[in-house]
Amino acid sequence: MSKRLFSALVLTALVFTLFPATGLAAPPAQEPAGTIYTIQKDDWLSKIAEKEYGNVTAYPAIVYYNNAKAETDDTLTHIFHPDRIEVGWSIYLPTPEEASAFFEMETPVGVPKSGGRVVVAHTQEPDRFWPPLTGLTVSYEVGGLMNLPLIEVNDRNEYQPVLATEVPTTRNGGLSEDSLTWTFRLRDDVTWHDGQPFTAADVKFTYEMIMMEGTDVLSKVGWDSIEACETPDDYTVVFKFTEVDAPFLMRVSNTPILPEHILAGLTAEEFNAHEWFRKPVGTGPFVFKEWVSGDHITVVKNPNYFIQGLPYLDEIVWRVVPDANTLLNMTETGEVDVQLRIQNDLAELVDSMDNVERVTTQSIIPWLIWINNNHPLFKDARTRQALAYGFDKEIIADKVFRGLSEAADGAISPQLWAYNPNIVQYRYDPEKAKALLEEVGWRDEDGDGIREAHGVDGVADGTPLKFETANIPGEQIRVQLLSLVHAQWKEIGIQAEINLVDVGTMFGRMHPNNDFETSYSYIGRYVDPNIGDLYLDRDRFNNRNNYVGYSNPRVDELVVASQQTADREKRREYLWEAQQIISEAVPQLFIAWRANNTAVNKRVHGYLPTPAYNEMWNAAEWWVE
Repeated sequence: MSKRLFSALVLTALVFTLFPATGLAAPPAQEPAGTIYTIQKDDWLSKIAEKEYGNVTAYPAIVYYNNAKAETDDTLTHIFHPDRIEVGWSIYLPTPEEASAFFEMETPVGVPKSGGRVVVAHTQEPDRFWPPLTGLTVSYEVGGLMNLPLIEVNDRNEYQPVLATEVPTTRNGGLSEDSLTWTFRLRDDVTWHDGQPFTAADVKFTYEMIMMEGTDVLSKVGWDSIEACETPDDYTVVFKFTEVDAPFLMRVSNTPILPEHILAGLTAEEFNAHEWFRKPVGTGPFVFKEWVSGDHITVVKNPNYFIQGLPYLDEIVWRVVPDANTLLNMTETGEVDVQLRIQNDLAELVDSMDNVERVTTQSIIPWLIWINNNHPLFKDARTRQALAYGFDKEIIADKVFRGLSEAADGAISPQLWAYNPNIVQYRYDPEKAKALLEEVGWRDEDGDGIREAHGVDGVADGTPLKFETANIPGEQIRVQLLSLVHAQWKEIGIQAEINLVDVGTMFGRMHPNNDFETSYSYIGRYVDPNIGDLYLDRDRFNNRNNYVGYSNPRVDELVVASQQTADREKRREYLWEAQQIISEAVPQLFIAWRANNTAVNKRVHGYLPTPAYNEMWNAAEWWVE
């Protein structure tokens, strides 16, 4: 047996765990004799398979041979997903005899199987299913099962096509040389769950609804730089910009497309209240079945999904279990198959479960305490600086987060290319905190241990430095962390209390309306180091994602400049300066980088964690034994 074929046979088990190949067997031990083929525009493996072999289900043989041969032949490209290929790739087409023989062997161990049900659970419940309208990660995750964007982010933090046939680049002609024109070529084999065709009109409609006045869209940043959205044909969309929007792909990846045929003609008020956002008719691998508020959401297999052979699962159930300890017990007993974002204090318990594996990924998401910069108590940056110096984030990272997380100092992760290591790093210094409070005019003159205002700008004399920190209930580690922070603040004369609020209230009303004192949560996922949604002025940029109400004209200028150039070095320069200014202003209190801990029952296969995207991004490829 040749070395090449031996390598191919050794790889068989691995290949079958990655690709749709239900019921398929390893090819026979013979020297491959097929041909090399260069991927052309509009090629799909299923179409190639139908043309070459008269059978679309032959494409797993193409996948197998390419991944096996690539071990010894550098001219061939690995195919990591059966229907995500790019123009110019060289692939191996097996002979018809090789492809036919591929189906005649016994099914090997590790082959994905169709059918079955997976229960995913979390302490939080979605509010509605379209990311531009909601700040909830869980809404994004469950909604992503049913409805898709043009592109997505994979587990390697790379953009890859979904409803588009490719990610636009200057090389493939999708991005103009001046970076002002983006052209998306769409798949022509996608239908909505009600059978209507997906077309460029739906993409244009989605953009129009983002820009429509009066909707609940949280931010129009970036989208408002588009001067025209054109649809030269049913499967081409062209966005023409007045200014470069460097993070545009990130915005696109976070924006599932809306169905024009269902939502067209609505007023903004009707749009906001439409039942589609809780019962979506989408393009995704799963179809909405039911939502029992407070208990579960069920989605079922889309029999007409555009990727051949997917999804494997018949059903996914999202369980809502508000108590973290109860949820962990359900994971141990097998009532729950996948538990997302387990807090660090419970993560190690998963390791003792015989039927469960813990997958921990260092994310680019920071835990933080949001501060309402417009609230009279916090308008002076020195007060916010005192809060930052007044608690020990390193103790929190080491003890509360069990050493699984590292201290954070800003919104841009050290994992990203624009991170500035020279920003102000606030570390526990109670004496410095006290001195800053004295400067502002916060003094304890009545001797009760709590400082009062004495000449504080905008605050009536005698007003105590007392406020609430809104917190989502259900996870004890949140209370443990805030209790530690509040106790350390008490030592420097600040009184803070926990205010328990449900997740919908926090992200549906309090944050978007800048209606809170302080709150505790984490920031959304940004694979691009764009911080515009966090810091661009709320009023000037119609940006309700700027929850804290931070406003600085120079930061606006720098962030906009960073968005309006495709030159990475220039972007880095702008973002470094912006980070420095923001770190001195302390609009939020950064605590630690979130460790994404996921418990996965050993009967579930195919889960791939991603540090910067939807945890369920590849759920169509999950399967169960």
